[in-house]
Amino acid sequence: MKTLLSFLRIVESRARLFPVLLLMAVGGCTTTQFVDSADREVYALLTKMSAGVPGMNPNFTIEEVEISLEGMPTREVATEDERQELEFLGEALEDELGAPVISLEKALEIAVKNGRDYQARKESLYLSALAYSLTRQEYGPIFRGNADGALSVTTKDITKMSAKAQVADAAPGAARQIAALTGTPGELLTAYANLVEAAVDITDANAPHIAIEQERRLSGSTSLGASVLMKGGARIALALTSNFLRYLTGDPRTATSSALSATIQQPLLGAERHAARENLTQAERDLLYSIRDFTRYRKKFSIGIASDYYRVLESRESVRNNWQSYRKFQRELARSRAEVEAGLKTLTELGRTEQEELSSRNAWVTALEAYQDSLDSFKIRLGLPTSTGLVLDANELTRFIEQGLMPAPDFTLEDAIQVARAARLDYYIQRDRLEDAARHLALATDDLKPDIGLTLGASANTTPGENVLDFDFKRYAWSLGATLDPKLNRKRVRNRIRGALIAYAQAQRSFDEYEDNLELALRSSWRALKQAEISYEIQKRAVQVNEERVHELELKREMGTVSTLDVNDAEIARVNARNALSRAAVDHTLAYLQLWLDMGILYIKEDGQWQDVTDEWENLTDVKRS
Repeated sequence: MKTLLSFLRIVESRARLFPVLLLMAVGGCTTTQFVDSADREVYALLTKMSAGVPGMNPNFTIEEVEISLEGMPTREVATEDERQELEFLGEALEDELGAPVISLEKALEIAVKNGRDYQARKESLYLSALAYSLTRQEYGPIFRGNADGALSVTTKDITKMSAKAQVADAAPGAARQIAALTGTPGELLTAYANLVEAAVDITDANAPHIAIEQERRLSGSTSLGASVLMKGGARIALALTSNFLRYLTGDPRTATSSALSATIQQPLLGAERHAARENLTQAERDLLYSIRDFTRYRKKFSIGIASDYYRVLESRESVRNNWQSYRKFQRELARSRAEVEAGLKTLTELGRTEQEELSSRNAWVTALEAYQDSLDSFKIRLGLPTSTGLVLDANELTRFIEQGLMPAPDFTLEDAIQVARAARLDYYIQRDRLEDAARHLALATDDLKPDIGLTLGASANTTPGENVLDFDFKRYAWSLGATLDPKLNRKRVRNRIRGALIAYAQAQRSFDEYEDNLELALRSSWRALKQAEISYEIQKRAVQVNEERVHELELKREMGTVSTLDVNDAEIARVNARNALSRAAVDHTLAYLQLWLDMGILYIKEDGQWQDVTDEWENLTDVKRS
């Protein structure tokens, strides 16, 4: 108890600074300072908790960066041959001239810095950390204060005599005193005094009257306090309250009083003892889950941008292939018309060629429209207006086709599944949530015990009317108490335990289902990669076959052994094969990236580019084997 009183004396010695600190706290912070303070705390929290999350951006920030496309290489046409090379774009060519050409690397950088969905996910993580900072504050000193004041005015009735009444009341007595002092005959002055007194009585000149007066007083009170919650469940609270009263009318009396108190509440037995620690633990884990979830989102986001980028190029290549087919059918139509005029072909055959020429033109126009739509959608994905001039680097797709496929994985499917269990962040989340459910069940079981707590309090007051902070610690009060809740109503405890058991069973089933889905996703990705590899080889061979077929049929047509219709059919097949080859090349690359993602070893750099996964794979397989 002496220690607690000594602590109160220390608080009292600092209490004189409380009003100044309160004014500084209320008026000394601007919006900018609050924002800077929140940013410093949130970024520090994320940096600390991200240390154990592979692939998390260490320079996380939600500050938006202005994107400029100036200074980038642009689409220019210097010669007529270059213009003819791009004539498959039709009127859309004018939109591309002078527009910046962006590579996949640049597209990823723009998407990370400017993408709306990406920015929203960053802000969501920021808000999660901001909410955690509020929970964490409960376990540090929390200061609270308030003040109020009031000016009170009341009226009351007062009985009093006017000045005339006071003169009339005093006149008879004054006349008698004059007679005694001057020696004037008493009968005369006495008669005069009696006359005045009678006149006063008749006129009620000396009658009192009721007056209304105001009473004004100024009152106020202040309260300052601090509290801290310990992880062991103890709560320590300090409070300083002061009251002030001053009368502004009549007797200017002043009354002041203050009280300084401290309390300690400590749970000794029961669930409350561990509840405080659990709240902080769960808040920390929830923030960690948010960081892991955002890190995995970054991986999915980069793959999504790459997929959209390649799909736009694939659509552009389809426009080129359909344009070449359309131009070829135009030449075939001109040839057929000449043959009809020469009597070498019937009008029926000419009509078939005209129909195929119209169909090829429609296919080109449709492909061009699809390309423009996909490009505009990609601009929105990057956070750019659709009116922004933009061209994707077609060499990205050309390199894919020329370089061929990426090498096949040098590991087995079972290896991939084991690595996923060691590397996937969402696997960690599901596993840790199962641990959370087990911990909550243990806390619910602990609730079966009665709640026993200890309360210790001490206070000291000032002497009324003296200095508001002049505490008299010789006159103090303290108390020591205990609380007991035997929990006679067991239904709440029963329901909590039963609910925790169900929640744990649900978490176990969710984890088991997640493991099954994880293995299913890996098997699906593995099969998709194999299928994409086979499809690419098939389409590559199909292009070769149809190229040879078209060449052969054109020669035979010159010799008159095949009809134009056979050549047209072969040309349509060649266009379809070329489009399918472009699609197969993109599918194989994306299937590879999806496999790395499902294994959890696709790591994203700050600019959105993915790292080479070879070294990561070797490290993980070494750990797995050991």
